[in-house]
Amino acid sequence: MLNMHPQLRKTLQPLFAAPCIIIVLGIALRLRQYLAWRSLWLDEAMLALNIVQRNFGGLLQTLDYNQGGPVGFLLLEKLSITLLGNNELTLRLIPLLTGCAALLFFALLLRQGLGKLGVYTALTMFAVSGPLIYYASEVKQYTSDVFIALLLLWLAAKGLNHKGAQSITKENQEKALRVSFVPLCFLRGKSFFLTLIGALALWFSHPALFVLCAIGATFLLQAIREKDGQRIKTTLLMLALWAASFAALYLVSLRGLVANTYLLDYWAEYFMPLPPWQDWGWFPSTLKAIIEFPLGLSVWWPFPAALMLLGLIALLRRKRGFGLLLALTLLAALGVSGLGKYPFIGRLILFTTPLFLMLIAAGLETIAGWFTRPRWLGAVVGLGLAAMLLYSPMVSAAQNFVSPKYPEHIRPTMAYLRENRKPGDVIYVYYWAVPAFRYYAPFYGFTENDFIAGNDYETNPPGLLTEADQFKSQKRVWVVFSHVYEKDAYNEKDALLAHLDEIGSKKRTFIVPGTSVSLYLYDLGE
Repeated sequence: MLNMHPQLRKTLQPLFAAPCIIIVLGIALRLRQYLAWRSLWLDEAMLALNIVQRNFGGLLQTLDYNQGGPVGFLLLEKLSITLLGNNELTLRLIPLLTGCAALLFFALLLRQGLGKLGVYTALTMFAVSGPLIYYASEVKQYTSDVFIALLLLWLAAKGLNHKGAQSITKENQEKALRVSFVPLCFLRGKSFFLTLIGALALWFSHPALFVLCAIGATFLLQAIREKDGQRIKTTLLMLALWAASFAALYLVSLRGLVANTYLLDYWAEYFMPLPPWQDWGWFPSTLKAIIEFPLGLSVWWPFPAALMLLGLIALLRRKRGFGLLLALTLLAALGVSGLGKYPFIGRLILFTTPLFLMLIAAGLETIAGWFTRPRWLGAVVGLGLAAMLLYSPMVSAAQNFVSPKYPEHIRPTMAYLRENRKPGDVIYVYYWAVPAFRYYAPFYGFTENDFIAGNDYETNPPGLLTEADQFKSQKRVWVVFSHVYEKDAYNEKDALLAHLDEIGSKKRTFIVPGTSVSLYLYDLGE
C-alpha cells in the first residue's frame, strides 16, 4: 500500500473497509461448488464441444447445437483449454474468476449508493445467492455478464457526482496528460477509460449493451440538465464509439445469432409484450419468476417486489444519477426484450441480480429509516427484514456447501460402461444425452463409431419407440439416458423403457444417486 498511487489507494479504500468476511464467504461458496468437479451437463457440453472442436477462427462462426456466446468469452475459453488442457475445471475457470471478481466490484459499487445496512444486506444476499454460486462453475458466460455489468456500473458511478456531474476543468485536463494510463480511470469526469472498457465489454458480454445504454443516457441527461456543453460532446463521442464497436460486433457475430429462429422460438414467451398493454399480466408473473430465479429468494414475492419499488423511488430522490443507472439498465433490457431480441428471464438476466438486490436493500434502508425513536429501533427493524430475506438463501448455501448437487453427472456412467462393455455390444445414447456423451467419449476410449446417437422426436414422440425397434435381435444393448424430455404426462425415458420391456429383457441397471443419468442393459434377442 505504501507504493500505491494515491488515487488508486483512495478508490480501493472502500473495499478494504467493506465486510471482507462476507466476500470471503462468497468466494468460499463458489470455490466449493467449483471443486465439486461435477460433470458437464447438456448445455455446458454443447458449448464445450464447440470450444474444443473448433479453432479460434471457428468460434467466430455460427456455433453448432444452436449455441451462442460472446466472442470474447469464447476466445478466452479456447485460450484456457489451449494453455491448461481440456477438462471441466479449465472450462469453468473463467466463470469462477469472474464470479469471484463480481463480489469485489459489487462491494465497491454498493458503497456508491447505499448505507451500511444496505451494503451488508445486499452483499450477503449476493454472496449466498444459489444461482450466482452455481453459475460461477458452469461453462457459460452468465457470471461474466454479472462481472462486466458491475465493472461498467462502478466506473460510471465513480464518474457521477450524485448532486450533479462536474465538468472537467482545464487544469484537470492538463493533469490527465501528465499522469500514467491506469490512474486516468480514477479522475472524476474522465470518460476515456470508461469509453475504452465499454467498447471492449460489448465483445465479452451481450448484456453490456444495456448497461452502456443506461450509462450514456444518464450522463447525457445530467449534462443537459446542467447545460454542460463539453460534457454533452464527450458523452456523444463516447456513445458513438460504443455504437461503432457494436456495429462491428454485429457484423462479426450477432447477425447470425439474432437470426437463429430456433432460439427465438424457444424463448418466445419470455419477450416483453409490445405494446405492454397487450398483456399486463406478463409483468407480475415475470417479476415473480425473477424473485425466485435468478434472485433465489423464497419469501412471499410481493414483499421483495415492494422493497424494489420503494428502493428505486428512494434512490431516484436521494442519488438520482445512481438510481438512473439501475433503472435505465433494466429499461434497456426490457426494451430489447420487447423487440423480440433478448429474453427477460432466468439465467439470461443473471446480470440484473445485483441491480435488483441493490433496489431491495435500498428499500429496506428506507423502511428502517422510518423508525427513529428510539434510535436503535430502525436497526432492529432493518436487521429483522434482512433476516427474513436471507434465511432461506443462507440455509440453501450451507446445504449445498456440505452436499453439492450433481444433476447430470455422467462420468461414473461412462466409466461403468467402459468397464462392462463387451465386443459387439450396441450402445444407444438418448438424444439429449448425446452432447455430454460425445464430449466425454475420448476420455473413456469411445469413438463416434462406438455408439448410436438418438434423434430428437419432441414433435413426434412415437418415433422414439420406432427407433428402438432397430435393435431387435441384439443380445446386448446399452441405453444411456440424461436430461430426459417430459411434457405434460409424457416422459420419453419411461415410454422407451416400457417399450424395451415389451420387446426384450432388462439385464442390468446403473444409476448414480442424485443424478438424472441412468444406464440400462437389455437383451433384445429373439
